Amino acid sequence: MTLEQYAQSLCFQYPDKRVYPFEFENKHYWLKQPEHPQGSQRLLKPCPRKFFHQEVERLLKLQQQNAPIPFIYVANENMLVMEDAGLSVSHWLEKEDISAEQKQQILNDSATALARLHQQGLIHGRPFAKDILWKDGVVKFIDFEVDTVSKNPFEQQIQDSVFFVFGLCREKSISLEQIKQTILTYQSCTDKEIWQASVRRMTNYRLIYWLLRPFKKIAGKDLNAFYLLMENMR
Repeated sequence: MTLEQYAQSLCFQYPDKRVYPFEFENKHYWLKQPEHPQGSQRLLKPCPRKFFHQEVERLLKLQQQNAPIPFIYVANENMLVMEDAGLSVSHWLEKEDISAEQKQQILNDSATALARLHQQGLIHGRPFAKDILWKDGVVKFIDFEVDTVSKNPFEQQIQDSVFFVFGLCREKSISLEQIKQTILTYQSCTDKEIWQASVRRMTNYRLIYWLLRPFKKIAGKDLNAFYLLMENMR
């Protein structure tokens, strides 16, 4: 039985599993298939197969461009089989059996990888920690939010930079010092103009920051992340 045949059997066995990890011939993989929305979700996601096909096409283009994504072994209209490229950065930050130094290295590797992604002329769209995988020092990105070819790469790289830091600020298992060190690492690796433009972008929100600051004690997750973002990108 081939890898594709085995993956196809899993599709029949687990038709409602959008993402499913599995092992084949002592190697680990991830199977992804179109969603099957139920109830009201059908209104929010009316064309799951169409979106899945678009995602597959985007990933195949990224692989052709040597983008840092998990290697694709099988891709067709029914399924996507990719390598297991490790845990997400979010999961690594939550682990209690690794040191703070190891976690910082994972964060630094992620920041460096995002800068290199931009140097390739590629954009992620929303590089949150949950969309970045790390394994033995190698970083891979998943769940790209934009097309591989951008009409305005400079603007979207600015957006990537801001979302990356904002995503860090949303993580509960990260310290303020780790955020600062990761920002410094990213700043040292990324294009100088991109970073300066990203900082200028955040200064445009200073008035909003000061207007919302009195609500800090009752702020939710995203608003608290906004406070941290403003305070650390100044």
